[in-house]
Amino acid sequence: MSRPVKWSRDLHPIRERARHAATETWSRVDIERLFGVGRATAQSLMKAIGEIQPVGGAHFVERATLLSFLDALIEAPDFDEAFRARTREAEAPPQTKPLRVSLPSDLRSVTLLDLPSNILLSFGKLEIQAESAVAMLESLALLAQAMQNDPERIHAIFGPPPPPSVIEDDDLKQLFASLRAREVR
Repeated sequence: MSRPVKWSRDLHPIRERARHAATETWSRVDIERLFGVGRATAQSLMKAIGEIQPVGGAHFVERATLLSFLDALIEAPDFDEAFRARTREAEAPPQTKPLRVSLPSDLRSVTLLDLPSNILLSFGKLEIQAESAVAMLESLALLAQAMQNDPERIHAIFGPPPPPSVIEDDDLKQLFASLRAREVR
């Protein structure tokens, strides 16, 4: 006989917390907290819940899928059998294919002046135009290399803005002095 699942007696409160939570997509850590379980159990639970979505190397389940899973377990005549069946029939989480890019050796000494026109830099702003995820990643890698190779220019572009210019004209100084005097009154 297998060990009883400790969170099985808390299905109704777990479902209510999930239903009222602000979280729409649940990560493994969210599942750990919701069910009060450890990492390995949360991973097994996510597999049993199903419809796992890979995002950036992490896995998530939607709230609707989680609630359907909990409803099915609540309505099942035999919790243990229903849970074991879901676990047995569950598909493995989808594997994400990482995007890989490496800079050619001739681009390892690139500076900000060498960047292509699809990478635009200005004070407080970065814009990269790309036709695919791989092209975007290549542009980001190129930009990172250029930033590493050209720190002075980076500070000039992204550093603090220059201080405001000093007023040299005596007439303007007198105007501002009179305006300040009026504000005080």
